[in-house]
Amino acid sequence: MRLDYWLCLCLFSSSLSGVIDFKNNVWPILEERCIECHRAPYERNGVIKKPKAGLRLDGAAHIMYGSDESPVVVVDHPSRSSLYQRVILSPDDSDHMPPKGEPLTKSQKEILRMWIAQGVDFGSWVGATDGIQDLTERRKADQVLQATYLKEFDVLAEGVVAVEGNFVKEIALSTGLMIRPLGVGSKLLEARVVTEPSQVGDNSVRKLLSLKDNLVSLDLRNTNVTDDSLKIISSFPRLKKLNLMGTQINSDGLGSLNRHKNLETLNLVNTSVTDEATDILISMPLLRRVYLWKSAFTKQGILTLKKEMGDLIVSY
Repeated sequence: MRLDYWLCLCLFSSSLSGVIDFKNNVWPILEERCIECHRAPYERNGVIKKPKAGLRLDGAAHIMYGSDESPVVVVDHPSRSSLYQRVILSPDDSDHMPPKGEPLTKSQKEILRMWIAQGVDFGSWVGATDGIQDLTERRKADQVLQATYLKEFDVLAEGVVAVEGNFVKEIALSTGLMIRPLGVGSKLLEARVVTEPSQVGDNSVRKLLSLKDNLVSLDLRNTNVTDDSLKIISSFPRLKKLNLMGTQINSDGLGSLNRHKNLETLNLVNTSVTDEATDILISMPLLRRVYLWKSAFTKQGILTLKKEMGDLIVSY
């Protein structure tokens, strides 16, 4: 190989061989490529712009809290940190970050990876501190909600027959989904796409029917499922969490979930679901959180949802 190639490679490796300094190495990346969408609420043209997915990256406390859905950094584990995992996705993936402009460079991605792998050290950097009291209250609310969930899951599991482990593995292999117990010894299951979402479709969901009494969480993001899958999913009596991000489903198909008794969280990001689904969402008695970013919902539809369902958290 040419000498200049090896020289560039050595310079790249040596420049990242030491301890990553957040203020000098990580913050410039976040400030340039992420803060536009993930900062404190601000007003633009008379409209209050909120951080996407509830995630703020302009302060250490906010970064560690994460988004409305979950933490975005897991100390020492880049592979479990969505802040890193999303920047290494293919630019064609709807989850790829940042969504605008060129992808991060190889060097920038490696800086983020090493910073997380080295312990998520902010050094002397603090960043924005406004809203920290809100974070404290949200943590308390999350803890209460988690405790409530655990109790609800105990109730849900009553009368459920455990599925033999090898049978679960067979279904996982045939569907292309990862299927596992909700917790150690739990009879309840969660299923989610991990790799090759394009290989998962309506037939995969149809094969889950044999597990329908045990499934409480189903993540089908970016798969090829259609409205036909929603007809099947409507028969999953204990389903509490459903992720349909980036799928082909629409408002008509969502009608299959009308009055679903246990659904609490529904992700409709990057779908063609419109305001026509408002009544369907309102009909779900336990729905507590819905994600509508990049969907076809209008501001008026979102306002109607909030008005009719005072306790509903709408992320858009």
